Amino acid sequence: MKPEVTLKYLSYLRNKKNQEEGFTLIELLVVVIIIGVLAAVALPNLLGQVGKARETELKNAVGTVNRSQQAYHFERQTFAPAVSYLGIVIPGEYLTNASSMGISGGVGSATNISENTNSANDGTRAFSGRIDHSGGTYTQILCISDGITDVGTVPSGTGTCAGGTKEIR
Repeated sequence: MKPEVTLKYLSYLRNKKNQEEGFTLIELLVVVIIIGVLAAVALPNLLGQVGKARETELKNAVGTVNRSQQAYHFERQTFAPAVSYLGIVIPGEYLTNASSMGISGGVGSATNISENTNSANDGTRAFSGRIDHSGGTYTQILCISDGITDVGTVPSGTGTCAGGTKEIR
């Protein structure tokens, strides 16, 4: 190739490259729309997971109280009448009654419930637990309400969940 033609061709390529830098408005709008659609699909799933995580915190609190009651009973032959006797700390971000847990304790059994007065906004169901001691063996039950509610229902003395709740493991 002649040097003049080569020079013109290189100049043409350089000018063409400078003109094609950046994105068009249409390309940017398409990307923004795609990101918006993906966010709209993912957001409901994310919010459901947040409610499940909060429920797990409530479930763990009730389970912790049950296990602590068992240890307390093993040492003292009676169940604790309050959380303060158990030597545990229950996180209270989603529990209205973290300091008391609705504990009812005695010689043969103890119950506790979770209470969240903001359950509708948090998307949480209520939990309740019961532990019984008879003949040297302990039996525990953990119940969850069927729907979103503020306060759990105490399991009955027969070791079964009350109406509107079901047993979980």
